[in-house]
Amino acid sequence: MKIKNLETYYLEVPFPEDFNAANFKKPEKSLSMFMVKVFTNDGIVGIGGQRGYPAMAEGWTNYVDKIMKPYLINEIIDPAYIEKFSQYLTVQAPGICLNPRPCSIEMALWDILGKKANLPVYKLLGAKKSKVKAYASMLEPYPLLRIDEWISFVQRVYEVGFKAIKLHLGARWGNEEIGNIVEIIKNIKNEFGNNLEIMVDLMKAWDTDYPYDLYSAIKLAKTLEEYDVKFLEEPLPHINNPTISAKLCESVDIPIAGGGGMFGWQNYKILLEKGALDIVEPDVQICGGMLEVKKIAFLADSFGKSCIPHFWGPGIALAATLQVTGAIDAPYLEYNYHPPAWTPATRDAMLEEPINIDKDGYIKISDKPGLGFDLNEGNVKKYTLIKY
Repeated sequence: MKIKNLETYYLEVPFPEDFNAANFKKPEKSLSMFMVKVFTNDGIVGIGGQRGYPAMAEGWTNYVDKIMKPYLINEIIDPAYIEKFSQYLTVQAPGICLNPRPCSIEMALWDILGKKANLPVYKLLGAKKSKVKAYASMLEPYPLLRIDEWISFVQRVYEVGFKAIKLHLGARWGNEEIGNIVEIIKNIKNEFGNNLEIMVDLMKAWDTDYPYDLYSAIKLAKTLEEYDVKFLEEPLPHINNPTISAKLCESVDIPIAGGGGMFGWQNYKILLEKGALDIVEPDVQICGGMLEVKKIAFLADSFGKSCIPHFWGPGIALAATLQVTGAIDAPYLEYNYHPPAWTPATRDAMLEEPINIDKDGYIKISDKPGLGFDLNEGNVKKYTLIKY
């Protein structure tokens, strides 16, 4: 079996209404994504997808077509050589290889192997489980919600079937406002009790406009422990200053999570060695792909830490995340959900069937060959803006 062609797409799926998140500079009007199709001489087509960005749509798709396509056809040749491709992604410096790196190609190679073997990818990777609990990952709207508005919104999410949620909070609050975050969590906990698991994402690892300092982070973390928050995500810039993140981990009992925006297992190794995170969160769209997540999960386990993959993006990438989650110890799947903008219908528009939770808040990992979905070619045609 040989690779004979690669097609690259940039697509935009309009939201039902604009969405203004507190951590964004302006309202989002659509879900932007990159997609690739890798064709083999056996007639198998592998599909991969990842979050896209309008400002770099032309450059990214052109790069993949002019650089990655000939490398796949002339150097990789056999789609089974995924480790070779992963190493190629790793050595490409940012100035040479556009960020985000085309991790969607790696997903497509796995999709091909699964279809060839007539097995889902999670079984090729070494199956650990056949279903996983999903937590609804919800952004912080702007203008900021009042406490009663948060409770009403969480109630609607709970009624869908979610038994776990992650709230993005604090994007436009400074250190002196951490009491507001605590009040939100306190009231949600009082409303739902032990029926709902809660995680909190402060989004401060990459934020320079509203940074947290170490002592404010310690104060907040210790307070959230009282409300059984399962983990606190990215309260400090762990990659730029792992020393202060390590001090936070040493000072509190609540697990500190992060790493959703990092590439390559080597960077995760540094943070694990320094004790800067209790939970690492590689994203298949950013870290290097599915095989890289598997490596990072092994690294975390060797340090006595946990790996819970990060995710925010289109349904193709969610399918890939679900498959690799089935092959590691991760207790949760991050499930981006914030109606009316971010819904399964919009997020999974490229899939024939959306990825939904069951009545207990779990997602069954698809046993279909490859990444476990059928492509909605009609929507691909409808929403494609650029194609190479």
